[in-house]
Amino acid sequence: MNKEDIITALKEAVIPDEEYYIDSEIIDAMLEYPDPFQFVKPILEIISQNPSVDFGSPGELVHFVEKFYKKGYEEALIESVKKNPTFHNIWMIHRCYNDASCTFHNDFLSLINEIKENPSTSADIKKAIEMFNW
Repeated sequence: MNKEDIITALKEAVIPDEEYYIDSEIIDAMLEYPDPFQFVKPILEIISQNPSVDFGSPGELVHFVEKFYKKGYEEALIESVKKNPTFHNIWMIHRCYNDASCTFHNDFLSLINEIKENPSTSADIKKAIEMFNW
């Protein structure tokens, strides 16, 4: 499978208000791809654009992107959350924030405070932020 086929399959697996499921052959294809980091931003975009989808706890997509923790994932996650915070990506930020030794620890907190204080942030997102210890 090429990159476009994989991304198309990831997007086609989205069903609003349902649990996200992706065939293991797609995950295998991503892992076997010469530069699997190229799927991080598209996955984060899928997550941020589909707040009603249950991506799991944390789910296969989160497990995949977290393979790139401390390898560029943090910057991509911050960028994604800035564009469109959702419950799932706020939770992903919190998972990273829990590592106090992470270089981006303070950046995560600043981002969350910025979102929380923004008057255009929805009550649901503010409530999601308040669910976690920052």
